[in-house]
Amino acid sequence: MRGVRRFELVILAAIALSTPSILQALSGGISLTTALVRLALALAICWAVGAVVEGTLDNYARQARHKEIAERIERVKASRAAFFGGEGAGPDAEIVAGPGSDVPTGRSGPLR
Repeated sequence: MRGVRRFELVILAAIALSTPSILQALSGGISLTTALVRLALALAICWAVGAVVEGTLDNYARQARHKEIAERIERVKASRAAFFGGEGAGPDAEIVAGPGSDVPTGRSGPLR
């Protein structure tokens, strides 16, 4: 499992979860060792939850990026097909002028 990128948020969440234990330790209700163990457990739990949440969000973001890229590729293909006159046509398609034609041709088709 990967770590988290925003570790400061994990630490803040762990401190927030263990604030009651820290306050009890400062007032003498529990020992300092118990409060530190609880803080360590809160840190471990927050780290694991943060990694799961971050992984889930990254997965959805990656899927959205792939979908957007696929849609852009399809739009470019459609616009190229409309511009160059049909499916499979494009700047690499070879267009040959007939005999006696005054249309100069280049590698990418007729020059106009």
